[in-house]
Amino acid sequence: MKKFVLLESLVGLLLLAGNPAVAAEVHQHGLAEAAVVVEGQSLTVSFRAPLMDILGTEQPPVDAAARVRYEDRLKQVSEPQPSAQADCTLSHETRTGVAVLFPDSHQHDHDHEHHADVEAEWTFQCQSPDRLTDVTLTFLTTFSGLTTEVILLLPAGQGALRLAPGDTRIPLE
Repeated sequence: MKKFVLLESLVGLLLLAGNPAVAAEVHQHGLAEAAVVVEGQSLTVSFRAPLMDILGTEQPPVDAAARVRYEDRLKQVSEPQPSAQADCTLSHETRTGVAVLFPDSHQHDHDHEHHADVEAEWTFQCQSPDRLTDVTLTFLTTFSGLTTEVILLLPAGQGALRLAPGDTRIPLE
């Protein structure tokens, strides 16, 4: 557990250090962030994007039908695809849901702008992590207007790259 907390803290610090806009908590539409961490047989992929870029709105759902539409859209931020030859199995997944983004509360200020981020994290256990050559974020084809800044923490070292809008593959070589 300590290892995971340390790893999560390190990824957070790297995201902040590598992106001054994040450090200042500036909300920038069109820009997503991802981190890929390989440690032993564990692969962790995290993703964060502005709510507007995922839902197309930052307004709370007006009724139950809208809540269902929002939840369906959030589910499109789906599980990444590690390279098949690494034989990875999803072991844990967390993602932001409508209830977190828009809690049922009638005491909120309707005039206040709601800037929030959609967040997701997936952990895989890989039988052959040495054969892990890439991770594909297939959902980026749905959200094709996003530029994604990626932090890499790999056994061979650290790095960063930028995926242009429409790019889905994160090379790990």
